[in-house]
Amino acid sequence: MSDEQPRKIQSIVTSHQIIQELQRLDGAGASEVAQNLDIGRSTVYQYLSTLHSEGYVKKNETEYHIGLKYLDHGMYARNRHPILELARPSLDSLIEETGEIGWLTCEDNGKLVTLDVAVGERGINDKFRGRIGNREFMHAHAGGKAILATYPDETVSEIIDEYGLPEYTSETITDTEALFEELAEIRETGIAVNDEEAITGYRAVGAAVTQGEETIGSITIGGPKNRLTGTYFLEDLPDLLRGVINEIDLRGSVSSPWE
Repeated sequence: MSDEQPRKIQSIVTSHQIIQELQRLDGAGASEVAQNLDIGRSTVYQYLSTLHSEGYVKKNETEYHIGLKYLDHGMYARNRHPILELARPSLDSLIEETGEIGWLTCEDNGKLVTLDVAVGERGINDKFRGRIGNREFMHAHAGGKAILATYPDETVSEIIDEYGLPEYTSETITDTEALFEELAEIRETGIAVNDEEAITGYRAVGAAVTQGEETIGSITIGGPKNRLTGTYFLEDLPDLLRGVINEIDLRGSVSSPWE
């Protein structure tokens, strides 16, 4: 069997690039998108006009924005993911007990995707929360590393080859050997940590969520560095997560008392 990748349909690639640029710019005209992507303005205008007629972008005078039609596709994909039903009750209990903030995430094409967020009474500002649908590099997040630790080294290497190990902060792991060493530790403990590796001043603890033999995502709890300190960060939260994972395993088992 040939290892050659199938030929990409360039028009679909271009359409996605235009949509991504509209999101990055928080709306723009055809000229600005064309200049940023180095594509002819008339070509961009044709794409935007088609996307507008199909309901995927909306137009405000000369400026285009992503339309809500994408929400239907995104919510469909999100709601059919098994981690929501399986782990959301446990996430709610965890956040109610700690008052912190928690996430359900999964791996999608080598990126870490946020599927759900729960905010406790202690809360933190919006920059720590992210948003549902957000896509991040896996190696800088507790949930991402927890998932990677369940994958074969070959799969992890393929993700690294595709995306590299970009630096978020001075604490981000950017060395492949160091990452593999940490993944080996996570496999032993079942717990991954993010110690200011994604955002300065922020820490998190995460664990992989499995269903049978398949890793379906991760559950993470985090907060400000000044609050997640000492035994609370290194022992208490990891123990709480292990208990949550056990609960999720029971909920997903054939003989589960919840069924």
